[in-house]
Amino acid sequence: MCYFRTMSQAPKEWQELGSRLADARRTARLSQADVAAALRLDRTAITKIESGDRRVDSLELARLATVLGRPIDWFVTPPPPSIVSRRASRDTADDSQADVLLETVARDVALMIELNLLIPPRPPFRPGAPVETVETAEAAAGDLRRQLGLVPAPVWDLQRVVEQAGLYAFSIELETDSLDGSYVALDVGGAAVVNGETPTGRRRFTLAHELGHHILADKYSDEWILGVGGGERERLINAFAVHFLMPRDAVTSRWKALGGDRDPRPAAVVLGAEFGVSWTAACAQLRNLGLIDEVKRDQFEHDRPRKADYVEGGILLRDDLVPPAVPPMFGAAVVKAYRRHKLSAARAVEILRGTVSVDELPPEDVVPIDSMGSELDLG
Repeated sequence: MCYFRTMSQAPKEWQELGSRLADARRTARLSQADVAAALRLDRTAITKIESGDRRVDSLELARLATVLGRPIDWFVTPPPPSIVSRRASRDTADDSQADVLLETVARDVALMIELNLLIPPRPPFRPGAPVETVETAEAAAGDLRRQLGLVPAPVWDLQRVVEQAGLYAFSIELETDSLDGSYVALDVGGAAVVNGETPTGRRRFTLAHELGHHILADKYSDEWILGVGGGERERLINAFAVHFLMPRDAVTSRWKALGGDRDPRPAAVVLGAEFGVSWTAACAQLRNLGLIDEVKRDQFEHDRPRKADYVEGGILLRDDLVPPAVPPMFGAAVVKAYRRHKLSAARAVEILRGTVSVDELPPEDVVPIDSMGSELDLG
């Protein structure tokens, strides 16, 4: 089967197609001459395509997609409106492969929802009151935990948990540790990308942060790099994230059981590992909850745990969001779409982000001959 839509289904405005080709070329850091040479065309042909003055046929579009590293469908369907807003809020020089990845996974999620194979919760989870202070951010985190049926304890398998709230999160290595993650709202549900290149605690906090954007009904998170120029909104979402991962009652109870008042640093090491957060986040939350003072926090920040601390304490370090990882229900939807002949094997593997190979896909369902003409050709 052929995955991409036919040219008769492409947008009427060739200028839009040309604009998206130009965006893809700039993101790939290629000149018009580079693309022209790869396609064995004159540079002026690329100029005319990008301006909408020259049409492209399906074969040329397929070759352009290969050169620019995008799926063909990316060029002929408009991006989700919230992604357009996200890009409009930033300097075009900030465009990057990370933005492309976020848009791509958002399209993949939207496709599964469109096929009715992925069904986000309705109505969406929302806090009971506006989040305008750190206290209301903590309340929102507790409210969400209750709605999700989470006990006051560490929450693991975070990707599966946030999927229950309609957030479909992908852990993918971005070949840099300077970018943490980002979020975009869809018409129903939302999509997020977490940089799998970062440590476990940082990945988990990033996803909890993007969950905050999702629950608080933000259309998009404006920055990939957390904690830089985020302002008050980002501060409140960070508060939501840390209270979601380390709820007050659970942390306080465990602190007492560990004798934290007598010997705070070993207790802090255990708590950070058990709740799956970074050492910085663990120390910050202990300070937020009044379990240590500012002096102790500063001391702990400069006395980070060593491997021997975990060995001596018999502490098991767990991993979460190990890349590549796709949302569980989303992954099941993709395999189901493949089995039902909605996606080709190659496209299914592409959407599953390398978590399976073509050889590992199950057999396709047998299609009755009298129904073959009604099958949708999306794959």
